[in-house]
Amino acid sequence: MKTKKTAVTTTWQSPAQVMDTLYDVREPGCDGVGFALLRPRAKQKANSVVALIGAKLSPIKPAASAPTTSCGMPVTARDHRFVLARGVADTTLTRLLEDYDAAVRPHQRLLAAVITVRGDEDMPAHDLLDMAATYATIHLARGRRLTSVVALHTPGDELSRAMPHAHICILARQHAPSGWLAEHEDLTDTAHGLWAEEWAAFRAGWERIAAAA
Repeated sequence: MKTKKTAVTTTWQSPAQVMDTLYDVREPGCDGVGFALLRPRAKQKANSVVALIGAKLSPIKPAASAPTTSCGMPVTARDHRFVLARGVADTTLTRLLEDYDAAVRPHQRLLAAVITVRGDEDMPAHDLLDMAATYATIHLARGRRLTSVVALHTPGDELSRAMPHAHICILARQHAPSGWLAEHEDLTDTAHGLWAEEWAAFRAGWERIAAAA
């Protein structure tokens, strides 16, 4: 017998509230790619990946009738992808995030990182999502054993002049079949340039493939 899917009850946070929990890293010459870090505590308050990713999935306050993920998390973003690290077992997003938050250690320095990549008005939004999710699969899930969630935002849907963009929300601890491991060494406040260069090279290759197709 099928059971009815119920929405996960969470307190919605506005984009401004979410930004207030993040440390926004800004290195010179990296304006094309955003990079921010979520630490376990900020301004004397505890943070969580459930709250961060829930907010990225719902940049607009969800109504009771809003769509949800298969596990019941509300979604008002245009689209999203859940990219598991290579070799780990299938799971639901809610279960994974709750497990991750429950496993936070007292001496842990970082919960997550967010890479933001931007499209433009001449790029179909689904192309931007495909590109960001493929990058996450190759460079994060396979290259670094990191699990991530990619959320596609299209501000023009709400009459904003901001360009479409995708947030790649990365869980900071490496993810293996045996469980959570150490925080990845590339997720630091000095690594903005590394991520910007890697994304630029990936995007250039993507565009070459698209042009040749």
